[in-house]
Amino acid sequence: MGTGEEERIYSVGEVNRLADGLLQGVVLWVEGEVSNLRPYPNYTFFNLADEEASLSCIIFRDALAGMDCELREGMSLLARGRLGIYVRRGQFRLRVLEACESGEGRLRREFLLLMRKLAAEGLFDEALKRPLPPYPETVGLITSLEGAAVSDVARNLTRRFPGTRLLIRGVRVQGDEAVGDIVSAIDLFNRARAAEVLILARGGGSLEDLQPFNSEEVVRAIRGSSIPVVTGVGHEPDITLSDLAADFRASTPTGAAEAVVPSRDEVLVLLRQRELAMASGLRHGLHRLERRLGSQSARRPFSDPAMLVGQAAQRLAEGEAELVSTGRTSLERRGRAVEAAALSLARFPREYRALPSRIEEAERKLTVSLRSWMRWREADPAMRARELKAAVTELLSHSDGRLRLAGSRLDALSPLAVLSRGYAIVTREGEAKPLTDSAAVAVGDGLDIRLHRGRIRGEVREVETRMADNGDQA
Repeated sequence: MGTGEEERIYSVGEVNRLADGLLQGVVLWVEGEVSNLRPYPNYTFFNLADEEASLSCIIFRDALAGMDCELREGMSLLARGRLGIYVRRGQFRLRVLEACESGEGRLRREFLLLMRKLAAEGLFDEALKRPLPPYPETVGLITSLEGAAVSDVARNLTRRFPGTRLLIRGVRVQGDEAVGDIVSAIDLFNRARAAEVLILARGGGSLEDLQPFNSEEVVRAIRGSSIPVVTGVGHEPDITLSDLAADFRASTPTGAAEAVVPSRDEVLVLLRQRELAMASGLRHGLHRLERRLGSQSARRPFSDPAMLVGQAAQRLAEGEAELVSTGRTSLERRGRAVEAAALSLARFPREYRALPSRIEEAERKLTVSLRSWMRWREADPAMRARELKAAVTELLSHSDGRLRLAGSRLDALSPLAVLSRGYAIVTREGEAKPLTDSAAVAVGDGLDIRLHRGRIRGEVREVETRMADNGDQA
């Protein structure tokens, strides 16, 4: 040790305090994985570690309460703190002022929180899933034009079903602008109605790379689309919120292409099966019709046509018999009516008494006509039937008219018609002979006076007699 200058000797505590004072002015952000977590009532000790080193940290209760998540072992933490030295032990450490979860741990927690929220709204319900069209003519693809997904989808669509047309809308699938691009592309396809099914695809990546497909805006756009949406995002283990909301989730872009169109070979096999089934059905139908035709041709009406003619002739004969019976019944009814009218006419002038004989003559002529018709019908039954029907109709109409005329004349000559004009028929009480002479009654005799409507009972109070020729009173 030199003696030219006296050197100051520091104690251990002074050295540690000196180092602490120099470090206190350094405030910085540190990111690492939480390990060796040791909680106490007023503070918590833990280490932040990465692949190269480990940093001792302390966080007090106030700063810990300000965190938006629980501090736990193994989480990725982004901490802002002040460097310093623990003087007593000379231990280098970071006093954490504020902290939050970082990296994939934070993204995973945000993913779970958003998933729970959207699931509570029913956006992931299986009942909302729409079926994909079996044979789409046009498929819309939303993906990056620079990635491998676009070529994978196009190649597999062409290979599986060459007749399908593919419309591609290029978007950014990573970064802050990706969400807006994806939502706009979905809206564009829906407004244009340019496709029957949509594919939303991109290659694999980290959770941060896939973050646009975990955004609430993209999930709501998928659920609000009127066109079914198929997702092919990432690789097999990658699951995004867009996958949960989509109508069909494929594990890769290639799987999405295979899901939206059928295989050409499978379609050809199906068409062949349908062709064979249709041919078989037609053969069975023809055989069934042939059997029915054979059974019908074997029936008697077809094997013996004379039976049909015989049935028709029998129906014609029955009709003729019914017509004759109906004619006779009608004539009998008319005859009885005429007889009744003849009895009523017997009390009236002679010209009406001859009416029954005239009716009998008409009946005789009608009988002769019926007999003649019975002979004629053998020559031409159909024509004779029509003639007989016309003759009977004419005769009945003529007889009915004459009967109505006779009835009207009878009503005109009837004493009852005279009563309707104000006259009356007077008889002695208990007798039926009308009184024509006042001398036939005496004072006190009872009278029966018949009017046009009703009768009157009376008594003779005075009798006047007049001569029939000169009208002098007796």
